[in-house]
Amino acid sequence: MSLFKSKREKLEKVEKKKIDRLRRQMKPTTQNTINYTLLHEDGLMHIAREKYSRSFMLGDASYSTAQQDEKESIIDTTMDALNSLDEGSNYQLLVINRRVSDNSLQNILYEETNDGFDDYREELNEMIKERFTTHANNFEVHKYVTISTNADDRKQAQLILQDIGVSLGTQFQESDITFRDMNGLDRLKVFSELLRDNPYVNFDYKEIALTGLFTKSFIAPNRIEFQEKRMIIDDRWCKVLYARRYPNWMSDRLIRDLTTLGLELAITIHAEPYENVEILEKIDDAETDAEIGKLRSKRKAAQSGIFDDAVVAGRDQEISEATKKWRDEITEYDQKIFSGLIAVYFKADNQEELQRNEQKIKRAGRKLGVEFEDLYYYQEEALNTVLPIGECFLNVKKNFMRKMTTANIATQVPFTNVDLKSESSLARYYGQNQLSNNIITLDRKRDLNTGSGVVLGSSGSGKSTTIKGGEVIPTLLKYPEDRVIIVDPEDEYSDIGRAFGAQMVDISIGSKTHINLLDLPDLDRLDDEDDDPIGDKANLLMGLFESILSEVTDAQIGIIDRVTGVTYERYLTENFTPTLKEWHQVLKEQPEPEAQDLALAVETYTTGSQDIFAHNTNVDLNHRFVIFNLKKLSHKLKPFALMVIQDYIWNQIVENQGKCTT
Repeated sequence: MSLFKSKREKLEKVEKKKIDRLRRQMKPTTQNTINYTLLHEDGLMHIAREKYSRSFMLGDASYSTAQQDEKESIIDTTMDALNSLDEGSNYQLLVINRRVSDNSLQNILYEETNDGFDDYREELNEMIKERFTTHANNFEVHKYVTISTNADDRKQAQLILQDIGVSLGTQFQESDITFRDMNGLDRLKVFSELLRDNPYVNFDYKEIALTGLFTKSFIAPNRIEFQEKRMIIDDRWCKVLYARRYPNWMSDRLIRDLTTLGLELAITIHAEPYENVEILEKIDDAETDAEIGKLRSKRKAAQSGIFDDAVVAGRDQEISEATKKWRDEITEYDQKIFSGLIAVYFKADNQEELQRNEQKIKRAGRKLGVEFEDLYYYQEEALNTVLPIGECFLNVKKNFMRKMTTANIATQVPFTNVDLKSESSLARYYGQNQLSNNIITLDRKRDLNTGSGVVLGSSGSGKSTTIKGGEVIPTLLKYPEDRVIIVDPEDEYSDIGRAFGAQMVDISIGSKTHINLLDLPDLDRLDDEDDDPIGDKANLLMGLFESILSEVTDAQIGIIDRVTGVTYERYLTENFTPTLKEWHQVLKEQPEPEAQDLALAVETYTTGSQDIFAHNTNVDLNHRFVIFNLKKLSHKLKPFALMVIQDYIWNQIVENQGKCTT
């Protein structure tokens, strides 16, 4: 009993120290700035009173390179998703332009191993660093959708938001766009990124429960100072702008242009739908008031002897035209009307940099007819509006929101390009996306269902150069456990073979390097499904002779199978691996005339001048880098050689099952 008590006391001391440390890190005043009540571990957030929300991570689509009909399909998908929302729900799109951390660069650099090739690694590292610092965008775009709704309790909110999530996910799936539910920690990471410049959290919900504190205590910054039109969060200057004016038909380039400015920023779009019946009633009321105003203007003008329609008050005329436009949007074009807002949140290290960044954002907006303006004295509400809470707090005290149609919101496409960036620590640098300028990284063995690939191109277009610099050399330098086997029909890889100490196998008549066609894989390492290597070798010989002889009869096929079995049975018992010479000798011992005919037909390849595979292997085929040079081989023998090499490669795969093999 005392032993268990001692262990429990030690555990309690460790936990108590951790809890005390976490409590010391809490910010009791700044956490009150974050306007939500509770964030559950499953991702459901209670905002306040009867308002709840959930967040979803939105995937990407190759929108920039898509054809016009494909772009329209993506926009239509977003429109369908928005039109599926009911009154009382709020749609928030959050797009974060995140600077790539230095760790991303470190992961793709080549680590020195003192194997004699570190000069090459250093050269490649310098090239990657230069591209990363001067040419790469160094930003990645993350997209989130937060949906909020009214509900009587947590259970009802869970059901409503789950149904909305399934509906939205189905809509986006039509355009192959992923839509993943986020749990509590996922959402806290986004809060932490926006408030503390750190998208990673070092705690979990168990630790939160141990402290007895709320989730927002863990993501609140140390200091927030709200000023007239900006704020200071910890030691960084921050600001939120909102779109006060924008054209009726907004360009689909706004988000793309903002995220390519090279700034750390977050763009949020809020949209709260009206019911069509409700908005049509408001349109009717406004239209009636406008018509009454127009009649009053005409009556007043008539009393002065003026009977021209031009005397109608400009405001009444504008309202009349606007109501007609909104009515047409709803009834003719199947649009919903939303109370919408577009805002941009950005940061800088000092006030001067903040002003420069602000001018960049405003210029980018003006090019598309969007006027971004300051939010005087509402920066706290603006910050909470940007956070993935799902509520537009700028609509509480002052109406910064505007009426927007489904199309206005849907055309603000957050999709640009699908960047290929691996999460694997063993990923390799493959270059840059020519549209986004983001680096391309990939771990072929871990990121792909199969690591296979094909390089296509016309003669002289640089296929071998691409393979050398893009696959072979990086594999040799980054993955010391991987093996590289090259079949080289045109002697294009001898240069890197010599540079990296490859086992060069020259397959030609008169060559001094040999491969024994009858070599077997290590029998002790075979799985049950590969337990007949002698039968496989007989099949190989049948295929080989069919490829070089004008005819191989059914009787001779049977003889080949028998002779192969007899040859191995005779010589393996003597601990001796036979060659085609021994196989040919056994063939001549067979009594059938067909056997003698076959022996005569294959003599050139077994004991004659073209016996290139009838010798004992005298090269290290277990070397990690093997090159088979076929340039000097005659045309007729090349298919023969390729089948033998294919058999060797297959044997290597069989022997190395369970290992990472390239």
